[in-house]
Amino acid sequence: MNLKRLLLISALATSIGAAAQTIPVNTKFGAVSEEELQMTVYPPDTSAAVVLLYCKQEVEAAFSNSLQFGRKIVHTERIKILKESGKDYPDFKIFYSTDCSPRESVTNIKLSTYNLVNGKKTEDKLNRKMIFDEKVSDTKRSVSFSAPNVRVGSVVEVTFTFESPFVADIGTIYLQKNVPINLSEAEFTSAEYFHFSRILQGFVPCTTDTEIRQSALLLGSGRLDYEVHVDKHKAVDVPALSSAAYCFCPDMYRLGFIYDLRSIEIPETLRKDYSYDWEQVDKLLRSERCVKEFYAKSHFSEDAARIASSGLSEMEQVVAMRNAVAEKVRWNKKHNIFPSSAKAIKNQEGDSADINALTGAALNEMGFKADPVFLMTRNRGIIMNHHVSIDAYNAVVLRVTAPSGTVWFLDASDKSGFLNVLRTNYLVERARVIPKDGNGEWTDLSKLCRNQLIDNVKIEVNADGSIKGTRMQRGFNNWAETMKSSFSDYDDTEKYAEIIENEDGIDIEDIAFTGDQEWSPDASLTYSFSNHGNTSGDIIYVKPFLSKYHDRSDFQSTERKIPVEFAYPEVINYSAQIVIPEGYTVESIPKPVSIKCPVASSQVLSQCSFDGIRTITLNFRYIGNGRLVTPDHYKELRDFWAELCNLYDFTIVLKKQ
Repeated sequence: MNLKRLLLISALATSIGAAAQTIPVNTKFGAVSEEELQMTVYPPDTSAAVVLLYCKQEVEAAFSNSLQFGRKIVHTERIKILKESGKDYPDFKIFYSTDCSPRESVTNIKLSTYNLVNGKKTEDKLNRKMIFDEKVSDTKRSVSFSAPNVRVGSVVEVTFTFESPFVADIGTIYLQKNVPINLSEAEFTSAEYFHFSRILQGFVPCTTDTEIRQSALLLGSGRLDYEVHVDKHKAVDVPALSSAAYCFCPDMYRLGFIYDLRSIEIPETLRKDYSYDWEQVDKLLRSERCVKEFYAKSHFSEDAARIASSGLSEMEQVVAMRNAVAEKVRWNKKHNIFPSSAKAIKNQEGDSADINALTGAALNEMGFKADPVFLMTRNRGIIMNHHVSIDAYNAVVLRVTAPSGTVWFLDASDKSGFLNVLRTNYLVERARVIPKDGNGEWTDLSKLCRNQLIDNVKIEVNADGSIKGTRMQRGFNNWAETMKSSFSDYDDTEKYAEIIENEDGIDIEDIAFTGDQEWSPDASLTYSFSNHGNTSGDIIYVKPFLSKYHDRSDFQSTERKIPVEFAYPEVINYSAQIVIPEGYTVESIPKPVSIKCPVASSQVLSQCSFDGIRTITLNFRYIGNGRLVTPDHYKELRDFWAELCNLYDFTIVLKKQ
């Protein structure tokens, strides 16, 4: 099942009716009850530090008699603080744009903190002097404020209004947050002349009712009568949805309604179309510098000519050209789709779009065909056809076609990557290739290469239970990219060694990491280590696995409402050669294991043998080809994961003869 199909099923399931909320509340602003102040736990989630007793968003697509369009949002929350860790929750920071006319605004801020003091309800109101309006950038400002006198047991109530001239940017109205919500409501109001598509997402049951009201507006010398449509959404006992293991974008599964403006039509007065198809977006990208700079005259013509005449193979030429750009233009760790090549050359620094455009232009000069590939990174969700917009993209890479016809995908800004080795966040199933001429096309970046880890360990066990050994890990393609990215987080190998020592409970010497200083598809980590096994009289217990590749805590929950997403297809080969002390024999070794998980296209094989003299050999192989497991198959995955993680607890028992 693909992700789009899953999201459709989840939306249908969500339309089931909602029950009554656990904590009955009077939704009138200021009507905080003593029962709400006295509550100490939220029954549906007893671990919650914060619960929203009530949350409402009133969103309006509005227009005036001068045909000025915009959107207005009134946001209201009633927040219950249940634990010390929740006291910072009622700190607010709202961003707004000044790069528009009229500019966006945040107004009508009201906030009160309620407490019980000696059995009586007290109220502390927000002082206007404690509202801070600050500049963030040349085009953006922020309004920030915090609730006063917050303590465990407090109830904080807040409301504010946000207004913007960008009527097409309604986006998603969420009814689910990172904390549980007792009662969540949302209203969307629009005149009949606004044509929105409405898409439901999420797995939490909710109800929707639509009201139709009559309204009128003076327009010029006449009167315009029209209908107003009000969608009323409601959900109760909404669970918290935050980050989860093996999930790139939880917001994709957060209960909410997406409103996408297709057009505005006022009879005999105005028609404005906001809907696009992907071919129109292609044209828009071509008209911007998004595409042009990939085919412009190269800033690296001398390097391109030198490399093209060097006698290198096609692959070697692409690598050499990428390296020539990377040596002169450092990546500033920012992602973008709008390159500014001249500025990047001048500053000797640029974002991902700059470096890919510079590399692409040079390769095109060399006789390769280098086209930009636009994508939405996995942490932002997936590209959906109900939101056809240039805003769907937030990153760009290259598709390079060699004169021989060989095709590679690459991100020239990623020093940990290689040809067909993209960042994990870029491994999307749907990305848009936009060539210089002709129509754009969709391409799949999720399975470009074979990703493998080879992990070899040699262990020598002494009669006192002490252990010494060596380890060599070699990663290929995305496994190498993962290793390099992990290693780059630390200043040197010693600090990296400390992390491994703490995780695996060993002492490390002579550690070395290779592959981080070159653009290549592999990386290796080697080190010597020592440890001490458990002993009991004449018995020595040895763990053949030095570390674990999977963690049982990832799927401890008995239920899961959102899919499980794997980073990339992979193969892990682990081998351990264990030499036992003289005078000892093997009392027991792990039995052979073969486990399959069809829903995750995964399997694991493990075989342990003893040569009858002094050497034990363990061979372990994990194959994971799955990309996504839907919630209805979660139990099967969870059972497989538990069996898999049990293997890491294997123990070899040695006994003195």
